[in-house]
Amino acid sequence: MTVTTADNRYSNFVFFLLLSFPVLISSVKVFGNLILLIFFFLGSYIFITEKRNPFFIPELKILSWVTVSYFIVMMASMVIADGLSAQFHHLGRKLHFLLAPFIALSIYDSNLSIEHLLRSLKFGLILISIIVLVQFFFLGHERPSGMFNANVFSDIVVAMFFLSIVRFFEETRTEKFLSIIAVLIGIIPIVLSASRGSWLSFLILFLVYFVITSSRFTKDNRKSIFGLILLSIVLAFGFSQLKVVKQGVTSAFENAQSWQVGDTNVNSTSLRLEMWRSGFLAAADSPLFGYGYRNANEAVLNYARQNHKEIGEYTHLHNEYLTNLVSAGLIGLISLFFLLFAPLIVFVKKLRNDRYYHYALMGILLCVAYITFGFTHIAFGEEHMNAFYIFFLCLLLPRMKQSNLI
Repeated sequence: MTVTTADNRYSNFVFFLLLSFPVLISSVKVFGNLILLIFFFLGSYIFITEKRNPFFIPELKILSWVTVSYFIVMMASMVIADGLSAQFHHLGRKLHFLLAPFIALSIYDSNLSIEHLLRSLKFGLILISIIVLVQFFFLGHERPSGMFNANVFSDIVVAMFFLSIVRFFEETRTEKFLSIIAVLIGIIPIVLSASRGSWLSFLILFLVYFVITSSRFTKDNRKSIFGLILLSIVLAFGFSQLKVVKQGVTSAFENAQSWQVGDTNVNSTSLRLEMWRSGFLAAADSPLFGYGYRNANEAVLNYARQNHKEIGEYTHLHNEYLTNLVSAGLIGLISLFFLLFAPLIVFVKKLRNDRYYHYALMGILLCVAYITFGFTHIAFGEEHMNAFYIFFLCLLLPRMKQSNLI
């Protein structure tokens, strides 16, 4: 077997994995983690045989340091809080960040075209929507979400939704048709999941997408500007008129008011508000290093006025920023900011460069999505959420300095 043949087989195998990930990440529960594990072994092999260190490769430096630093801070918080008796097996949920440099190294030289990547995202949205429709109409699921938690599922779908349309204004008619089908059917699982946090993320991402794309593709084009504004109005009005949306928004406000006057009834809104109130009190008593990763809920129980049983059943505070602040203190919160905003700054800087535009736009949407997911959900507390972020970060961020983009 010649070197060229071996290289081709490796490239084809990597392409297959890269294109499979977006299609199946939300429909096959273990698939995302399995793909990343394979990439880690491939990257480790390259590291050993070719002596290529991702921490010293210019394109991989930022990614390597921000991801591994985040993992180290989480591990250190456990050691500081509980010493060597800490339950380190819980760090398994954070392994994605420790393995990220080698995952990026394994796909660093791949020349996967953005057209193929976007097509796989669209097929993924269509497949997910079919699964959700079957669950809703034939299996009687009130909040259909495949095999996942509804919040995690809908957050990933929201991210896929916007990543899939970054080239919409430059696509061929056939590709635009596929994009329209994916968008129309892709919004179904977002609505049916009844995840209000995901709805908020969707609206913010739509605004970001609208501002960025309108400034580039509708400049001096009144028809395009009018079309985007009209589409925005139609989507906003249609979304607000859906029964499930109306009920979700109304109940959130009513439950928040009830909690404020001391109502002890347990619901998702009052539980979040109680977690957040007691979380800030707990953080104030251990501001620098926190109480240790996975100890946040136990710590806030001492400050909660009600819902102790329900709070103790969770491993997070339904807010990524507060969870990191209580778990690992200000050091943990800063490491989270670096994980989210250091890549975002790189993507924003490259947005004006036509060569990197689409990858940069995908990166911006990815980072903003996870920034907003953290408001009411957990951005990095669940393995599939971690897998999705690391996969696309490893795929997109190194390309901000590569010259072989297709």
